[in-house]
Amino acid sequence: MTQTITKNNYPWIAGLAVVALLVFSYIFNEKPDLNGDNCYYYANATSLAHGDGYSDMFGNPTTNFPPGYPLLMTPLRLLTSSIVAQKVLNLIFLFVAVVLLFDILVRNGYKRSLAFATGVTVLVTPHILEFSTMMMSEASCICCLALIAWLYVRLPDDEAAFWRTPCFYLLLLSLVFVYYIRTQALAVVGAVVVAFLFERRLRASLATVVAFVIGMLPWIVRNEVLGLNQSRYVSQIDFSNIAANIKMLIVQAIPESIFPFVNVSYNDTPGAFLWAFAVIWFLLIIYGFWRMGRLRWPLIIYLLGTIAIISIINTPSRYRYMTTALPFLTAGLFVGIYSLAERYAKHKKTELLPWTLLGLLCIALLVQKGDDTKHTIWGLNKQAKMEYPANFRNYFILGKQLYRYDKNAIVATRKPELLYVNSGIRGKHFLETNDQAKLVEDLIKKNIDFVVLEQLGFLATYRYLLPCVEQNPEFFKPVANIPNPDTYLIYFDRKKAQEWLDRRK
Repeated sequence: MTQTITKNNYPWIAGLAVVALLVFSYIFNEKPDLNGDNCYYYANATSLAHGDGYSDMFGNPTTNFPPGYPLLMTPLRLLTSSIVAQKVLNLIFLFVAVVLLFDILVRNGYKRSLAFATGVTVLVTPHILEFSTMMMSEASCICCLALIAWLYVRLPDDEAAFWRTPCFYLLLLSLVFVYYIRTQALAVVGAVVVAFLFERRLRASLATVVAFVIGMLPWIVRNEVLGLNQSRYVSQIDFSNIAANIKMLIVQAIPESIFPFVNVSYNDTPGAFLWAFAVIWFLLIIYGFWRMGRLRWPLIIYLLGTIAIISIINTPSRYRYMTTALPFLTAGLFVGIYSLAERYAKHKKTELLPWTLLGLLCIALLVQKGDDTKHTIWGLNKQAKMEYPANFRNYFILGKQLYRYDKNAIVATRKPELLYVNSGIRGKHFLETNDQAKLVEDLIKKNIDFVVLEQLGFLATYRYLLPCVEQNPEFFKPVANIPNPDTYLIYFDRKKAQEWLDRRK
């Protein structure tokens, strides 16, 4: 039976592949994103590829981000330093997730046309594409979550066969690894544990908990031995705004995430129409999950757990942290709408209604234009074609020039991670203080060779670094400048700077 299902899936999967190629080629952005997180991931993967362990660009062990995604980047990083290759890998992760989601829906008894419509919608959802075309962990997390759901569906009902099937043990490994990719994936671990309890599989639930704890031990022990914090996210926990955050997620973030043509303002109080729309949407998703057979409880608990985890973060970042759940929310919404429409259509003896509703939703996604503050596939295409702003372009050009001159140089600058990914030059943050002696002393301790005065718009450069450079020309020597806007490379003479410090004592 499985073989027949797989063979019948081939034309539909080929169709999804065509859609994916068209969409990916349309929105693909070769440039590294200007957010710092994707640069940290690249630096971590580079350190792993160079045999320096999980560390930053200087080889210092770190826990800044979970190690799962950099570990997935490492094999490719061993072969090439290409940013493009890493971005293609992310899009492959997304496509694999869509194929797994397609198969999950088919295995739950839904028509392949419905599974195909769901997959296409995921492939054209702007917020998913936005993060999948960066070197960010969302796409790999989505892929791992889809694999977990796919493995869960394939678990046998027979108790003896359950413990013999490789799917169960692959499921346990996937649950551990998805947490290593994104910490908020703890929600899916809890969902599987509770779902096993609902299925009266106490031993399976206990085995999942034990496997997860054992899987976490190497990371915990490593951090303890090195004297590092276990997770930077612990400091972000804040229980004071839970109700407001839950409201924001359900009423604003989820509707906007699935269909960004919905006009949502996070700065305004949601009106009655948005409340009604969001509640109906949310109930349709829950109903769709309820109609998904064995995945009923895992999906419902995963959604509620994800909302709970995001709601205790002091900066829930609007829709961002919901991105990894979007493919499953879309599937739940489509199944919910289709199931209700199908029941109505059977009563009216017509099959037109379900596909009319889903077709309208897909068309709404494709024709949306949005405004400058909304992400659309058209906006992603526009962004991909744009060059870096002049201030960033000069910043990176200066870094590349320095790399050709001295690739081992260390610079002090406001955004060293961006400079590293775009030029290969390593950098460190300067101390943000008005005390110039402390600032200079910090530069010496960090073995800084050059200082970069950029115009990226960060206040700290103008408030702290620029006055120190201007007032101490004896050990800050300009060596290069790129105009429009002026971006300076300043040589830092550590010996003379130390003499200046000694005289002040």
